[in-house]
Amino acid sequence: MTTTDAEDHGRTAPPGTCPHHQVDTRALTADFTQDPYPTLDALRAEGPVHHVRLPSGAERWLITRYDDVVAALADPRLSNELARGLQQSLPPEPLPPRWQVTLRTSRLLGRAMANLDPPDHDRLRKLVVRAFSAKRVESLRPRIQQATDALFDAVADRPEFDLITAVANRLPITMICELLGVPDSDAELFRTAASVLGGFQADDEAALRTVAALDAFDAYVRKLIAARRTAPGTDLLSELVTATADGTALTDDELVSMAGLLLFGGYEPSAQLIGNALLALLQHPDQLAALRADPALLPGAVEEAIRYDGPVNPGLSRYALEDVEIGGTTIPKGSYVIVGVAAANRDPAHWPAPDRFDVTRGASARHLGFGHGLHYCVGARLAALEVETVLATALRRFPRLRLGIPADRLRHRDGSVRGVHELPLCVD
Repeated sequence: MTTTDAEDHGRTAPPGTCPHHQVDTRALTADFTQDPYPTLDALRAEGPVHHVRLPSGAERWLITRYDDVVAALADPRLSNELARGLQQSLPPEPLPPRWQVTLRTSRLLGRAMANLDPPDHDRLRKLVVRAFSAKRVESLRPRIQQATDALFDAVADRPEFDLITAVANRLPITMICELLGVPDSDAELFRTAASVLGGFQADDEAALRTVAALDAFDAYVRKLIAARRTAPGTDLLSELVTATADGTALTDDELVSMAGLLLFGGYEPSAQLIGNALLALLQHPDQLAALRADPALLPGAVEEAIRYDGPVNPGLSRYALEDVEIGGTTIPKGSYVIVGVAAANRDPAHWPAPDRFDVTRGASARHLGFGHGLHYCVGARLAALEVETVLATALRRFPRLRLGIPADRLRHRDGSVRGVHELPLCVD
């Protein structure tokens, strides 16, 4: 699960502003979405920090080198409370639809632990971390396999299908809904909310649909919370409703934010990583052959996929509470910052031949695809297990698996979580 950006989440926000003057700003073109790595490589080679303009028009400070990224993720001056700078940047009323999405997202997710600093973050995190312990996640393996088999069964008689539609967009939602105790009949509402939280708002109509979807999600979760307060079950939401943090029960607002975080964080990164990982294997036939020859390589292959083309790209968002100096460059107080985990994960100072996808690669450094330190993703094990299960099942069931279209025709989606819109596969 990842930190979401309430100010420019999914590039829903209009161009942001930073309190700086006379700064050399590097514009990231539309091609950046399709393949960000050449640009990230060039920026990292030039220096550790750059002021950039994203394709959405928003301006950010981007940190590019591994050691600096690790330090930034542990720096309390770089806050996760992204809404701190939101109010001062809001345009006059009435808010344009895309700004309505930004504000609605901020209100929905603002009390989630990923968007808080200590001590509030610590109080909430310790309630959730138990639910994603290694033992509990491993206990889900049979259910994840069962759900994956059912999804592949549904397309078993087709010579070609889209992995994203058939599997990647469905499995993570299924598991999150089951963890939270959401009935199958209501899963579509969660899927809609998850997709709009991570998606690009192409126009005002799409933005207004997003606000409506988030309103529906908010109202539904509050009804679930009320029901669990009356009759708790064995699901994670019941655990959170009945738990206390430092002797205090969670408020409804905190519970809604937590459910929203678990939904988005449990859906988007896993869904996109499933596609990214299989695409990397299909583009590297030698690595695919090595994995088929030795399935024991699979857990390492998932870790390599996260490093090579993880879903969080270009990085995790932070808000500067004061001036922060990195490598001779000062990031001004009040600026929004991207801590560039995607650039860090290909830093040649830590990995030999970092642009090579290698399922046998040793851990010369720890990838940062799920963050680092205080805000390390609590759902990282679950996401990795889902990806591992999908890859193992696809390779076992489809010995002649291949791309249905040339890789250069695949389109990557806009948003803070990177993946392909579709991944057509031929299996005959």
